[in-house]
Amino acid sequence: MSNVVWTVSTLVNRLKQTIEQNVAFKSFYLKGEISNFTSHSSGHWYFSLKDEGARISCVMFSTYTSAVDFKPKNGDKVLLRAALGVYALQGQVQCSVYSMRNDGLGDLYLQFELLKKKLYEAGLFSDDRKKAIPSYPKSIGIITGRETAALQDMLKTLTLRWPIIDVTIYPSLVQGDQAPKNIIMQLTKADNAHHDVLVLARGGGSIEDLWAFNNEQLAYTIEALKTPIITGVGHETDTTIADLVADFRAATPTAAIQSAVPGIHEVEQNVHNQSKRIYQLMTSQLNIRRTELRQMQTHPVFTQPQRLMMSHQLQLSNFAQQLSQQTRRAHTLRVELNTQQTRLSQRILSFTNNQTIRLSRLHDLLIKRIERKTSFQQNSFGQLVKLLNAYSPLNSLARGYSIVLQEEKVIRLTSDVDFDKNLNIRLFDGTILAKAIKEQSDE
Repeated sequence: MSNVVWTVSTLVNRLKQTIEQNVAFKSFYLKGEISNFTSHSSGHWYFSLKDEGARISCVMFSTYTSAVDFKPKNGDKVLLRAALGVYALQGQVQCSVYSMRNDGLGDLYLQFELLKKKLYEAGLFSDDRKKAIPSYPKSIGIITGRETAALQDMLKTLTLRWPIIDVTIYPSLVQGDQAPKNIIMQLTKADNAHHDVLVLARGGGSIEDLWAFNNEQLAYTIEALKTPIITGVGHETDTTIADLVADFRAATPTAAIQSAVPGIHEVEQNVHNQSKRIYQLMTSQLNIRRTELRQMQTHPVFTQPQRLMMSHQLQLSNFAQQLSQQTRRAHTLRVELNTQQTRLSQRILSFTNNQTIRLSRLHDLLIKRIERKTSFQQNSFGQLVKLLNAYSPLNSLARGYSIVLQEEKVIRLTSDVDFDKNLNIRLFDGTILAKAIKEQSDE
């Protein structure tokens, strides 16, 4: 148990903060029975919603009450979309209501919201996939109920606004269990006919009457159409899944036609305005060109052509004289160049001959010096060979001397001999393996 003492404000604010931070309380559906209903002069509604086990206070501000299509009263069973909050001054938990429907239709609205969420997450409502509506269509396909007031209104509007358009009607069921399948078939047929634009429409009605336009397969069919499509289903307050998937949603069938085609009088006025603007632009450009022409006519090239010609003729004459002088100078330079080339050729030839003779003499001198040097080196080499032979150990061996080795070492003294090892005696013509027996003095 905590010993912390809270004020009432702290407790209520903590409760309010806890509720408002809970995502589940930000938007949810609530159903029950209305009691203590009060409609304030400001347009706000205050009431309680109850069931057999509990009740909760609710407030619905005028911003949202205007969208409710019935006047609620005590005892009505309703389906609300609301957010939970706390009214701090009274420490009271209450619901802020955003929408209200009769509970008898609650299941349909829940189905609508679930499908709407599913298709939104699948990207069917994305603006990136919506096709542009052509400005001046030549052909239109209308998918709607056969011989309905909505069709007559649309045809009348077409006649008044754009009578030159080619119209094809694709009659379809627009209400009931078979309506979605029939609408899909007619949409596919119209799409294959290559119209410039399609209109899918029906007049107003209850949510049950318009339920055929909240079909999932119909939504995917509309999304796959190659032809731009406008929907005009029900009244301005009605929104169906087909409206959300279509390339453009109009509030009513008549509004759909108004969105699909331009008004011919507006086009005529626009053409008139554009023609007037083009005429003004052409007139302005013509005046500018006339002014430029007048300015050009005052130019000396038109007013004093002979004077300009004489000036250019004098310049031409000067250029011709300068060209003649340059031509003569070029000829003189060419002759001088030929003379210099001849002299240079002669000098090069003389220099080449002199250098050839000098090079021949140097070659002969070099040969003689090499020969003398070679002879001198050969004589020196011969003397060195004789000297080497004179001091060679092989010559001593030839005269009867020998060399005694033990384990590759030359034996010079008797003390160098190891009597336990063999001796190698090197003679002039070979080597003798011997054994030392004893040391004998020469004395």
